[in-house]
Amino acid sequence: MPGLNSVQGAGQDAGRGRTASPRFGLALALLVLVLHTPLAQAQQDQMQQGLPRSGEPGLEEGATALETLRAQATAGQAEAQYLLGRHLQRGLGPLQDYAAAVRWFRLAADQGVVGAQSQLGQIYLHGLGETRDIDLALHWLELAASSGTAEPLYQLANLLEQGPERIADPTRAAQLYQKSADLGHVDAAVSLGVLYQNGIGVAQDLQRARQLYEAPAAAGHARALNNLGLIYVRGAGGRQEDYLRAAQLFQAAADQGLAVALNNLGTLYENGFGVALDEARAEALYRQAANLGRGAAALIRTTRPGSVYPEGVGFPDVSAAGLAALQDRAQAGDAAARFQLGWLMLQPETRLAPQSAANPQAAPGQEFRQHQQAAALLQAAAGAGHPEAMVNLALLYVEGRVLPQDHMLAYMWLMLAMALGQPQAPALAASLGAQIPAAQILEAQQRAQSWQP
Repeated sequence: MPGLNSVQGAGQDAGRGRTASPRFGLALALLVLVLHTPLAQAQQDQMQQGLPRSGEPGLEEGATALETLRAQATAGQAEAQYLLGRHLQRGLGPLQDYAAAVRWFRLAADQGVVGAQSQLGQIYLHGLGETRDIDLALHWLELAASSGTAEPLYQLANLLEQGPERIADPTRAAQLYQKSADLGHVDAAVSLGVLYQNGIGVAQDLQRARQLYEAPAAAGHARALNNLGLIYVRGAGGRQEDYLRAAQLFQAAADQGLAVALNNLGTLYENGFGVALDEARAEALYRQAANLGRGAAALIRTTRPGSVYPEGVGFPDVSAAGLAALQDRAQAGDAAARFQLGWLMLQPETRLAPQSAANPQAAPGQEFRQHQQAAALLQAAAGAGHPEAMVNLALLYVEGRVLPQDHMLAYMWLMLAMALGQPQAPALAASLGAQIPAAQILEAQQRAQSWQP
């Protein structure tokens, strides 16, 4: 079938807008295969080390547990050194400190802790806490994989599949994916399926690829669902039922927010393959794919200052008496009142000093002055240790309208909020951290260490 061999890798063609309906062969060529977790996405995942991971052992929260862990690590206990490094990497209690995390990981890795060896491999691969060094990344990932455990085998295979040409070894990557998959690693099974689907490192075998995708797809694995959909498209031979099944699989992956699946589903709607032809629906899917393709990286830029408010805390009373009482508490130095008053001033519908009917053109300047006052209140509340004030202040620094744009200071305030347990700060910090130089992250971490409320 024309065009079916032009399957492209994730990120090369996903999510672009289209205005003309492609013909049959070209439409199928535009379908996108999710080859793997790209190294760029892996770096984003590495930035999100602050996010809690379900089932991760030993990362108990709380000052007492942390003090005990630090004492054990200082005494030379290898597992405690690794776990302390993870705490410092995540920043959900102690302040995030990549340089200190690397020191503890290295001590634990030298004592044979596989998790620490894997972390060092990822750190050198992505340059988060150390200068990027592919050779050292390969060294530590090889050492971790020699343990024969599933995740290090998968990480090493991923590097050998996607790494620079001088270290790339797709044949060995396939062997390592197989070993990891045999140990129950679902992502390894899907990545191995991609190699069979494309004939990279192994002889092309669509039936084998399909077998590898089916169990993960049945369990709802988005990448497997999308890639299995492409197997059905390739084998369709004009059979409408296969296109219908492909559309169902793309839809299931798209429902999980997979941008390339939305793009693929759009191609089917644009051409009426397995679904009723609907170009408006296709265009909507392409737009949605484009937005998702920007993904977590856009989170920090699209979160509005003033949008973060403490969970479980009632909104302030905006009656005349309520506002007067709030202003009195703020002037008396109450950090929570300062935050609430600043937060109110950032809300689009709030005008604490209404414009004059005789001079309606004064509104834009008045809004800017009100936002400046809000920034001053948030700075005072953040300086007193209020976590939501810290997050909204960081968003003002990212926006760069009321305050000068300063990504380093924004990251510092997000780090401090993370350490205080503010629930939205880790994802925002990961989003910002993936877009700014490592030097700014390290400077923010150093400044945060010396910060006092």
